Amino acid sequence: MNPQLEQLVALMRRYPYCVVCAALTLALAVGSWFLWQDIDQLEVAHEERAKEGEAMLTLLVGGSIQRQELMAAHDAARRIEDNLAIEAELPENNQYFYNFEGRTKATLLDLNPLNAPAADSSRPFKRIPYTLRVAGEYEQVAAFLVALETGPRLVNITSFNFARRTAGPGAASSGPTGSGGAGDAASTSGVVLDLNLELLGKK
Repeated sequence: MNPQLEQLVALMRRYPYCVVCAALTLALAVGSWFLWQDIDQLEVAHEERAKEGEAMLTLLVGGSIQRQELMAAHDAARRIEDNLAIEAELPENNQYFYNFEGRTKATLLDLNPLNAPAADSSRPFKRIPYTLRVAGEYEQVAAFLVALETGPRLVNITSFNFARRTAGPGAASSGPTGSGGAGDAASTSGVVLDLNLELLGKK
């Protein structure tokens, strides 16, 4: 046997505890080296999974928002469909306008349904035209107009004429409200609003 190898074996027999510690240290060092090689791969995999998780979270949040928006759109479409006028139901359509009198204290002097224009296939709704005249104080007439615009039924105002109402019965003056003196103020009593509008109805 090689003398050097014999000396090494003798040294190992003499210090068995040191030999075991050295062997364990070497084994742990080798294991640590292999684990260190895997750390980079694990970090890359962890970053990829984290990005996938963030993308999935964003998708889930966006999907929830889209579902809420879709539900709101369906609800709005349902409300529109439920409040579309039916041309044949003339008393109900007329009463819709008269209902605003009690709320606004304005007076509906005239209400005339007109002949509906020919159906347009490019439009999803039918147009039901009306002309009406509303009288009262400025605040009352303005409240009536706001009630029309914010009511449950869809109304399209095509034209209007806003005039000063004189003290005489049924007379109206279309001149500017601020052009006269005290005599003009005494001879006026509120305002008159003439409207041409269309109710949107079912075809």
